Amino acid sequence: MFNLYKSSAFILLRGFMVLLACLQAGNGMASLLPFDFPGSILGLFILFILLSTQLLPLNWVYNSGQLILRHMAILFIPVAAGLLGYVDVLSEGIGLILSAAFIGLVLILLVVGRLYQRMQA
Repeated sequence: MFNLYKSSAFILLRGFMVLLACLQAGNGMASLLPFDFPGSILGLFILFILLSTQLLPLNWVYNSGQLILRHMAILFIPVAAGLLGYVDVLSEGIGLILSAAFIGLVLILLVVGRLYQRMQA
C-alpha cells in the first residue's frame, strides 16, 4: 500500500512549505516594522527559533534544505550576469571594496578570537 506521508515528494513539499511559511511570516513582520528590514532575515530567525526550541522537527525541513543547498550555485548565476553591466562602476571602486572586505575580515577574526579566549578562561 502506498503511504503518502512517507513518500519523498511529500517530504520535500512539506519542507518547502515550512520554509515558505517562515519566509512569509518574516515578510509580514518586516512590513509591520517602522524601518526597513529584510523579511528573509526575519524568516530565517523564525525558522531558527522553531528549530532550536524543537517546535519544528529538523527532519521536516532537512531534505528540502539539502536540495536547496545542493543547487544554490545556480541561483548566483543571474546575480553575476547582472554585475557584468556594472563593471565600470565596480572597477572604479575596487580598491575601496577590497580594503573594506579585508578590514571586515580582520575585525571579525579579532573579535571571534577574543571571544574564544574569554570563553576558555
